[in-house]
Parts: sequence; C-alpha cells; structure tokens
Amino acid sequence: MHKHHNKIAYLDDPQRNGGLTAEVLLDQLAIKKSDRILDFGAGTGYFTLPLAQRIDDTVFALDTDPAMLELIDEKAQAAAIENIEFVSGELTNAALAEDSLDIILASLVLHEITPLDPVLDNMHSLLKTGGRLIAIELEPKTGGPKAPRLTSSGLEQQLIAAGFEVAEKFFPAQSLYVLVAQK
Repeated sequence: MHKHHNKIAYLDDPQRNGGLTAEVLLDQLAIKKSDRILDFGAGTGYFTLPLAQRIDDTVFALDTDPAMLELIDEKAQAAAIENIEFVSGELTNAALAEDSLDIILASLVLHEITPLDPVLDNMHSLLKTGGRLIAIELEPKTGGPKAPRLTSSGLEQQLIAAGFEVAEKFFPAQSLYVLVAQK
C-alpha cells in the first residue's frame, strides 16, 4: 500500500468535485488538442491523466510533493500516456517559459496558497496572450475558521487585480465553482 494511501483516496474521490468526474468537468471546458497545459497542484493526477489523453501537446504536472508526481508517473506508464512532464516544487521556481502555456488548471488548490497574489501574477506571465487560467474551487457555505476557502467573488477580484479578464463563471455542482480567466 502506498504510504500516502489516505491522502490519495481523498484526492481521487469525485465527491471532492461535487460528485463530478474529471472527464465530466473537462467536457465543460473548451480544450483543444493543440493546447499546452499546466496542472497546478496536480496531486494524484485526477485531471493530469484525462487532460493528457485529450491533447497532443504537453501537460505539465506541478506539485510540491514528489510522491504525488511519482504516483502520476506510475499511472501514466500503466496507461501508456507519454505527454506528461513532471515539475516538482513551487511554481515560482519552475523552469517554465513566460508566454508558453495555453491553459493553467488549478483545481481545489488556490485556497491553500497565502499570499495568492504573487502566484496569480506568475500564472499570468506563464500564459500566452489569450491563454486561460481555469480555477475550480468550493464556494464556502460559512466563513468559519475550518473553511479556508475562496469565495468566487473574492477570487474574481484577485484575478482581475492580477491582470486577468474573467471570461466565464459557472457552478457545475452544488458549492463547486469554475472560474475561467483569460490573459
């Protein structure tokens, strides 16, 4: 059994995304075969692997936990997926070129980053003109101390401050929101 078994089970559980699978969520986004994508906070590869199967270009899987990247690599090898590159560590230290990405997907991770503004600025610089940041988060039901969540309106304001234009906002499931912000 993998030493991160409980964390993996939690991260792979579709209930985290309102019961929607990665494939169902990705079907709602305009992803092209030619897109170059960064899965920011890739975790277990919940989105990395289905993204890699949908596109011809590269999916960069970025995570601060090398064990998670090893797990994605094992899953990719088992599924004969070869268009994933692994980036271990923080985004600010990643060897990714400015203006090189079509999409950055950040699912259920932005709420964990403090301060968030420098990361959003960095994401903005990595995206090509017209590139999109797709943020998936949980809308907090209450503002209690155990709910370190970003409200959709709060994240919208931060995205605009970082130079993005919010192009789309939708709620694919109760409490789950998707913000698509364009550079």
